[in-house]
Amino acid sequence: MVNIKRSFLLVVVGVLISFHCFSQQDTGMRYPDHTLTPAAPATEEIFYKGSVQIGGGVVYALTNKALRQSLGGDYAGHVSGNFVVAQHIFVGGEAEWAQFGNTEIGASVNTIMIVYNAGIKVGYYTYMQNDFLFCYSLSAGPSLIHYNNAYTPAPKGGFNEKSFFLTPNVLAGYRVNNELRIGLEVTYEFLGYKFDPALTGLDQKIFGYNTSWANAPTMYIEWGFGLYWAFDEGKRK
Repeated sequence: MVNIKRSFLLVVVGVLISFHCFSQQDTGMRYPDHTLTPAAPATEEIFYKGSVQIGGGVVYALTNKALRQSLGGDYAGHVSGNFVVAQHIFVGGEAEWAQFGNTEIGASVNTIMIVYNAGIKVGYYTYMQNDFLFCYSLSAGPSLIHYNNAYTPAPKGGFNEKSFFLTPNVLAGYRVNNELRIGLEVTYEFLGYKFDPALTGLDQKIFGYNTSWANAPTMYIEWGFGLYWAFDEGKRK
């Protein structure tokens, strides 16, 4: 056993000495330099004819006070298909949705407000050859507000309200490849609809409720993750 251990030790030492010897640089010979250096950024800007933007995150209600006292933001999301009409300028169609649930009302009531938006979108994006892409957009169109599990009996057709929306959005995305960027986004939502808890009977569940709380338009903010994918490369400049 002792001889086996000694033999194994000699083999290991021999292998280490061999690697050490081969790793030494011979000063009498010149070897090519294999040092890796990062590739330089692309000098040509890439333009794509179309793009898709997707995002989602958590929601925080800003106004009106009646909304903040009765329902809190759950989550929101959006998706758009865009067409580039000029350098860095795109237009497209946008679909959005957001959900609000109970906050300070009784546990026996589980009212949910869902906002559906669909409209047009106009945006601007920065240079695609950079590692970071910033995309700024503005969407607008009609809105549908729907309520589930209301405190009072629902009328025929349910609790539905119609309005309009206006949505600025900012996306800061990091380059995955030439076409794809993934990052963080912030969305501000303005609805022409004035949230009124009396519609669904929630006013009976808000302590100290005052009708003046429902005078302001509905506004909320969403922050989370976003994705920008460009496709159909057109030209390079």
